[in-house]
Amino acid sequence: MELFIKAIVLGIIQGLTEFLPVSSSAHLDLIPRMLGWGDAGVAFTAVIQLGTLLAVFVYFRKRIGQTLAGIWRALKQAPPPPGEPRTTSWEVQLLLAVCVGTIPLALLALALKKYIETTLREPVPVASMLILMGLALWLVEKGTEKLRERPLTAITWRDGLAVGLMQALAAIPGVSRSGSTLIGAFVRKFDRDAALEFSFLLSLPAVLLSGLFELKDVIKPKTTEVALPGTMHFSTTETLVATIVAFVVGYASIAWMLKYLAKHSTLFFVIWRVVLGVVVLTMHGMGKLP
Repeated sequence: MELFIKAIVLGIIQGLTEFLPVSSSAHLDLIPRMLGWGDAGVAFTAVIQLGTLLAVFVYFRKRIGQTLAGIWRALKQAPPPPGEPRTTSWEVQLLLAVCVGTIPLALLALALKKYIETTLREPVPVASMLILMGLALWLVEKGTEKLRERPLTAITWRDGLAVGLMQALAAIPGVSRSGSTLIGAFVRKFDRDAALEFSFLLSLPAVLLSGLFELKDVIKPKTTEVALPGTMHFSTTETLVATIVAFVVGYASIAWMLKYLAKHSTLFFVIWRVVLGVVVLTMHGMGKLP
């Protein structure tokens, strides 16, 4: 029962923090440590992200359907007369941007996999990234405030690559996928609505691939598990419950964030990141955080 309750709590944390620019991986790592629960593990964290992934699909189902319909129309479009360039719909450009933007994260995650699961998940590097990327988000947002006018319909594959390179940094715990992609989108001069929506859409393949890759380490016979000190070992049922909770809370989090950031800056989240990072570094320095 204790692990079941912990799984629900972690599902709530995942749902709340996945789409906020505060780093869900940092919260799923640091909060259990601060509560003395131990480590939930990379595999559990990646799999429950599938719940928040489903929340994105459900919430943006109309936009996704619109994009697919636009791609289908483009495929059926008759070729242009000789000598005239073929026009590409913005829906096709959006899909291309998402595909191109996913590649850097996949490559960096594979390259740093060993360190992501060990050294980079230690309190000091995670807390440091919380602070540094929080401050970077605030500086970029304020610095580009008067330049951001591009709508999502103006997107190109170059935008996808630029934002994707920033998303790649999210392979490092504490960076935040939504925070890093917002930085990239702001630099590319997208307006706030476009930056938010592309950030959500770009998360779809990244979270899906990450979750499916780690799924094999969760769905396995209990007899094959090796108990490691300081690690919480959730059963398949507990992981499923946490994933469902993450979906419900994540859906509500998306709706809230879109409304909040339409009228407010990211300052609240920047303060949240810096305060949490300072608290973690202080606790670790005092020997109160393993």
